[in-house]
Amino acid sequence: MLLTLALAAALLGVSPAPSATTAGSARAPGGTGAALDIPRLVLVSRGIPTGDARGRIPGLGPCARTLITGGKLEVRERDGRVHRLIEGSAPLDVSDPCVSWDGRRIVFAGTPARDSSWRLYIVGSDGRGLSELTHPGRADDFDPVWLPDGRVCFASTRDALESERPGVPASNLWVTDLRKGEPRRITADRNGAEEPVVDPANGRIVYSRAWSNRYRASDRDPSGVTTLDSLAIPGERVDLWQAVSITPDGDALRLAAGDPRERDAEMAYQCALSSDGRVYSVSDRDLTLAGAVQSPGIQWSHGVGAVFRVADAGTISCVVGAGAEAHGADAHAACVPRARACSPVVLPDGRVVFSRDPRGSGDFQLWIMDRDGRRLASLCDLPGTMELDAAVLAPRARPPRLRSILPPIALDRPPAGRETLDDEARNFRFDCLNVYANAAVDAPVADAPPWTPGARIRFFTVLARAGARDSLVLLREAPVGRGGSVHQSGLPGDVPMFEQIVAPDGRVLMSAHGPAHVAGFNFTRAGVGSKCVGCHAGHSIQPVPLNALTASWFNAAPGARVTASSTRARSAGARAAVDRRSRGRADSTAWIAASASGEWVRLDWSGALEIASVSLHGAPRPAAGGAGVTLGGCTLRFFLDGREVARREAGEVRPSRTTSVSCGAVTADALEVWPHDVRGTVDGKHAAALGEIETLARIAPSQQIAGHP
Repeated sequence: MLLTLALAAALLGVSPAPSATTAGSARAPGGTGAALDIPRLVLVSRGIPTGDARGRIPGLGPCARTLITGGKLEVRERDGRVHRLIEGSAPLDVSDPCVSWDGRRIVFAGTPARDSSWRLYIVGSDGRGLSELTHPGRADDFDPVWLPDGRVCFASTRDALESERPGVPASNLWVTDLRKGEPRRITADRNGAEEPVVDPANGRIVYSRAWSNRYRASDRDPSGVTTLDSLAIPGERVDLWQAVSITPDGDALRLAAGDPRERDAEMAYQCALSSDGRVYSVSDRDLTLAGAVQSPGIQWSHGVGAVFRVADAGTISCVVGAGAEAHGADAHAACVPRARACSPVVLPDGRVVFSRDPRGSGDFQLWIMDRDGRRLASLCDLPGTMELDAAVLAPRARPPRLRSILPPIALDRPPAGRETLDDEARNFRFDCLNVYANAAVDAPVADAPPWTPGARIRFFTVLARAGARDSLVLLREAPVGRGGSVHQSGLPGDVPMFEQIVAPDGRVLMSAHGPAHVAGFNFTRAGVGSKCVGCHAGHSIQPVPLNALTASWFNAAPGARVTASSTRARSAGARAAVDRRSRGRADSTAWIAASASGEWVRLDWSGALEIASVSLHGAPRPAAGGAGVTLGGCTLRFFLDGREVARREAGEVRPSRTTSVSCGAVTADALEVWPHDVRGTVDGKHAAALGEIETLARIAPSQQIAGHP
């Protein structure tokens, strides 16, 4: 028997799983289970990959999510004892257990043999009543989660679609009930949707999707897009996993976590949500998770915003994302530089249980830390295996049950012909109230494109070709309407799409963050409408105003051409006055002039705006303390067609404070801000400085008539 087990392990390329006798010998350093007060946990104990799979983490990333290593479900009792859950005829390998809300059942992914697909199983919390829930044929079902209404949502490769990263099947989310009804698809992501969890606060599904698009913006290709680097507009290429949120029927897609201004901080995989709104997730230097995943760590954010790294290589303070603050000293990075962490789960008291490989050897153990990444302690270390995917084995508060209004996606796989795209029964309406709208200053959202008279929007999708690359389809090109609005009906629902905004001559509009070209694929459920403002990351982030009139007013400063009388050497330059960042070091977030008198900064737009107010943000206070620079006042000069048409006076502008001036709806195409009565210093030097200029404006009525239909 031992020889048979060893031979099977060698064929699988893994270390053998422990026998039932060794499975109970878990260590709990730092105290007993009772002392640590840990609830019962169910987890998986899996073989350590060897050979070609060496270094991979089973269940983590598109290349390892269905890696077969051999494994068993284990239970960690409150006193620290660990024992096998299912005895006898159990699947060869298991992953991703999820406990029902009443604590009585466990759904998990498993495979019965090395050459079989992954499917879902259900078993009682006492290890009895094992049954198969799904049987996907040649596809794989994995990552199951209980929905509040008792159904099960899971990831699957049933689409039979290959992602744009060659050789990797694309996953999407499906839903099934316990009566073994036919699973139905609820997402239409192009490159991957997996690791679903339920938000305890609102019942929405949060999942990780592969955010990428091989079609890039181009001014050299007549179509406006290209797959060739030589023809693409220079800029960042996006290819990462991000956290998004939907309702249980796949509607109302929006970003759920991370900072989309910083790609490293936008990544979020294997999310775990706390009741107070924290989103814990896994990040890695390889944002695609396509390789061996050498340095995964755990981070958290309060929804969309600054991201904090809390468990990676033994550290508790590595900050990821702009504006974040460190939580402690990086005391252990030098002694355990290759430690890895993944699979977070939040306990009812806010502490986080996770899997950690402290020496980078591949031997993951179960650990616990407080909500901010402090007081780490080991909970379970079975000999020779990886302890992963822990879940609380106890009743939990059931999240709100959101009513599923929409039917499942009718198509079993992405469309392969134009006739499907033109089916009126599968259409949706696209409503963007203002594509030029910008988020608030310091909000983690990239800039909208600059207002451009006569701009147009293009809608693209792709047709899936079996065994071949997708073919690109230009669905429609339409004018951007008055006030920046776009209202288009009859667009195909339940298919991956992306958009692009171009000038009248066909050039792709550019913001400070790159081309106005969605860097990934989105989808909207058929039969509904998509309502948003702004054109940023390709998913809804900003709150939508109540009506079009309110949405027509926006901060137009980021879309202006900016010049200044002077800028201090080694500072961020004049552009920093409109970059929507007012926090951090003054030399990176503020316009700093070379002197204290006779200085100005000027904003020019492509046409006339009706400006209602101007808000001036003082330069940030010095990090080392000190008063900073105060402006006794500022003169605002408004111009139209090269002629000064109005002046307004702003009062005192203090460091890290905001002063607003009502302008009475001045029509202008340029604004100059002249600081005066400068007091104090910026980084030790006496100079004029501004942290940010906001202009609340709308497109002037004359421009709406002349420049738009």
